[in-house]
Amino acid sequence: MKYWVLDGSEYKAEIKAGKEKLILSNGLVKRVILLDGCKTESLFNITKNIELVDGAYPDFAVSANGNKYLSDNGFAFAGIKIVPCCERVEFKPSETMTAPCVYPPDGKAAVLEYVNERLSLGVSVRYEIYDGAPVIMKLVRVKNLFDADVCIDNIYTDVLKITGNRDTLFVDSDFDSTTDFLGLELSEYAKNYARFHYDFLEVAPLYRMNVALSPEQSVSSITAFELLLSTDYYEQRLTEVKAMYRLVAPWCTDNVLFFHLISNSSAAIKKATNQCAEIGLEMIIQSFGSGVNMESGNEKYLSRIKSAYDYAHKNGLRIGAYTLAYVKNYRPVKGDEALNHDGSGICRCLSTDWSEQYMKDVIRFIDKTGADAVEIDGPYGMMLCSGGKTHRHSDFTDSQYKQWKAAVIDWYRQLKSRGVYINAPDWHYLNGTNRCGVGYEEIAFSERRAEQLITSRIYYYKGTFSKNPSQGWGFLPLDVYHGGGKDAMFFPTEQNSFEFDWALAQITASGVWPTIRGKQVYDSQKGKEIFTKWVTIFKKYREVLNGCTVHFMPPRIDTANPERTTCIDAVMNQLPFGAVRGFVMFFNQTDNDLTEDVLLPVFYTGLTDLSAPPAPFPNTKNCDVTYPVYGEEIAPLEIKARNGETRTYITDKKVKDRDIPPLPEALPTGRRIIISENDENPAEYAIDSNGNVKLRVSIPKMSYKWFTLRHAEENE
Repeated sequence: MKYWVLDGSEYKAEIKAGKEKLILSNGLVKRVILLDGCKTESLFNITKNIELVDGAYPDFAVSANGNKYLSDNGFAFAGIKIVPCCERVEFKPSETMTAPCVYPPDGKAAVLEYVNERLSLGVSVRYEIYDGAPVIMKLVRVKNLFDADVCIDNIYTDVLKITGNRDTLFVDSDFDSTTDFLGLELSEYAKNYARFHYDFLEVAPLYRMNVALSPEQSVSSITAFELLLSTDYYEQRLTEVKAMYRLVAPWCTDNVLFFHLISNSSAAIKKATNQCAEIGLEMIIQSFGSGVNMESGNEKYLSRIKSAYDYAHKNGLRIGAYTLAYVKNYRPVKGDEALNHDGSGICRCLSTDWSEQYMKDVIRFIDKTGADAVEIDGPYGMMLCSGGKTHRHSDFTDSQYKQWKAAVIDWYRQLKSRGVYINAPDWHYLNGTNRCGVGYEEIAFSERRAEQLITSRIYYYKGTFSKNPSQGWGFLPLDVYHGGGKDAMFFPTEQNSFEFDWALAQITASGVWPTIRGKQVYDSQKGKEIFTKWVTIFKKYREVLNGCTVHFMPPRIDTANPERTTCIDAVMNQLPFGAVRGFVMFFNQTDNDLTEDVLLPVFYTGLTDLSAPPAPFPNTKNCDVTYPVYGEEIAPLEIKARNGETRTYITDKKVKDRDIPPLPEALPTGRRIIISENDENPAEYAIDSNGNVKLRVSIPKMSYKWFTLRHAEENE
């Protein structure tokens, strides 16, 4: 079998509907549903030859008026429809996306209809199976057929009687927020929507929806995505999860190059536009601290902003602004909108009269100014609130769902339908978020520049286990950010050109574009030249830079001197198609010239003899990287510790992984690959039977080198 992450073209979705069963399959996964009672009889991982379901069991449930009903409890089968896959999120593809945008994904879908006459409820159960990936989507919709209101307490999107092979199933849902699955077990990652009760997996909001349905009204469940894993090791499994995101949420592959402007004057926006256009940047986001007000209804103000934005659009840039959604100026909230289960006292509930008006105000700003980007500080979500005056939820138990529904489903869908790029520190990718933080600590960017270089590489290394490069942002403070003075900022670039060049080099190699924040894009001819060089390189190799991140040489900070590392480290991304199959950069941030014989893993270039990923290198998991924690940060953004006064070093908690065996003896395969320093002077290398290439790398002290990987046949 071909490995679907490299080439899934032979795995075509099929749906067979008989009198008694519905069968969904694509050569990677098969699900069999008994129509009577809507019972999943089989969920089979074809790649691993594993059955996940231990006997037929009702696979959805509805809780109404305080009672829970499984799908075989009065729900009579009423028909089946084979339909196209649905467009869950309306969005407009951009030229800076790095994956072929087929949305909704190619595949097949079926809708099963059920009626419960005793409850006067109609239920539609949608299953989707996609071409080329072991992924099944499921959604349940409930309609009130009665002549009076009914309360839908909760909808259980999927209920599966899972065997001991549950570790081969990754469950995801659009009902999520700030939880990153990096280093977490399923039960921890999916705490808001998926949990095991003994051998039964239930996918549903953790508490309750509490939706009152009037006659003929309908409500949808949360949407479940179930990935049947083909591999055994931690990093490989997360690579499959990232491949799923590229398929079902292609907007998260938009690796646009943006600039964070700390100004709201028309002159500054015009200057930033001109500078961005000169060096090739593609978006401006008016940053926090810029003074922009997306809540303003002042027509004169909105007209001024529109004029500035029109200028950016005429110069080929997207542009938008920052808004503080969840937190009220980082100070205690005393109004009726307060989120009263928030320990800090600074957050606002997003299911209130205030929040509805706030979201309308932001939409008005976008419609009036033509903004096509927004950075939302929030909505975060998944916090709880017991309610009160002006709140639009009943109590603690429905507050999570009601806030999510208002802020993420309703609001985000409006933003995406307008073609708006969403930069937000949330895990709302399945509902339209383009990018969130790759991982960083605010105080780190008030430290010295050389230390920022190392910590940023650590964040890029850790964060790209669970995110495609385009799904995360880093940070680069051109001007002072909170503190640190001239030692922490990268302006003036004429004086700090060494660190500025290095910072942009590692940004480019990682594919993780950062929040480059300042009052102007460049401040000198030298800075302009460095910026232009790396923007040009990034755009030339953007597709491969947003490919499969391969972790094999982690950055090791020198805890005795945090401006240095202890060895060579590397950043590498690969693609199994195209002219350039890989891009790798090596860093020597030590005070010694270093030479090392490197085993370069090249499986994800698609050029090896292997049909499945080999065992990864030992000691390359996220939990094996030591990183600094700098101190305490309190609202309103006051840094209590700086300059390493309370710096400590930690590693993430251990993740469960299979023992990694020693590499077998490497044998020749006849496979070749072209490796070129700076994409020049190509040299041919042999790929061994472990999917590796032997490469001698010599890196002078305090320097880096980058290489491209190409298909040997394309260079003949």
